[in-house]
Amino acid sequence: MIEIVAPIFAVILAGYLFALWRGVDKAGTRLLNEYVLYGALPALLFVAVARADPAELQQWSFMGATLAGIGAAFVLGLLAARAAGAAMPRATIPAMAASYGTTGYMGVPILITALGTGAAVPAAIATILHNVPVIMTVILINDLLARRDGPGGAGGAIGGALKATLTNPLTVAVAAGVVVSVSGVELPRSLALFADFLGAAAGPTALFALGLGLAQLDASALLDRRRIATILPLIGIKIVIQPLVTFVVAVWVLGMSTSDPWFVAALIMAAQPIGAGVFVFASKYQHFEDETSVAIIASLLVALVTLPILLAVYAA
Repeated sequence: MIEIVAPIFAVILAGYLFALWRGVDKAGTRLLNEYVLYGALPALLFVAVARADPAELQQWSFMGATLAGIGAAFVLGLLAARAAGAAMPRATIPAMAASYGTTGYMGVPILITALGTGAAVPAAIATILHNVPVIMTVILINDLLARRDGPGGAGGAIGGALKATLTNPLTVAVAAGVVVSVSGVELPRSLALFADFLGAAAGPTALFALGLGLAQLDASALLDRRRIATILPLIGIKIVIQPLVTFVVAVWVLGMSTSDPWFVAALIMAAQPIGAGVFVFASKYQHFEDETSVAIIASLLVALVTLPILLAVYAA
């Protein structure tokens, strides 16, 4: 199983070393990330969902277990942040770190590598489930509390939150794929070839960009004890509690088999390290920025150990 995971982390390392060699700055990393976010990854998710049998999109147990893990992690993260002294709505950023994984950057290529191209559909659905509820919750709470006395009021805050979510390229790609799949319309060959060609770059490019980003973190921040004490509970919730809750709900409550590929997809996606998207929101709301940077790289290092174990046990 190490042979499956090693190339993924090797690409991240290549990106890290390339950034050190060529002096790639944040603008360069941001450009590559935008290429993945607005081009390659939506193409991959669109064509995967569009080719799926509609029956495959009705995996209620998979969705229930995934959402249960996300919800439990978010609430526990919120409680941990409040216990550490963070006020509302600032506490939503640590809560997001505890529940929002690197599903697009790492989860999709890991699942496809481990389970084959058939895993693209559960990976696509899991990516949306991991993105939409958490992003919507964070935006709604922050914008509602910040704008409740503004000219737009609560209605303006809710409208802004809905617009941000519905215009997310990943959401649009999956929604378009669902429309094609449910309608039974056959994709034009030229469009399918274009999406296949563009989407094939999503995994390696996203992992390479993640390596670029890691090279720009301040290594001294990793040694700050206060930051370590703040982020450790969040990493524990994200890496241990979220997949544990997903496992319990999937197997003991919803009766899924541990050999079911949909169960494996739910578990592996729940066990992903903290997603880089959390830093975007930490910067947007100007809270927990340094801690988020450290938490992302620390959770990635922990996942280097935990993910291969889960893959070896459940995806072999």
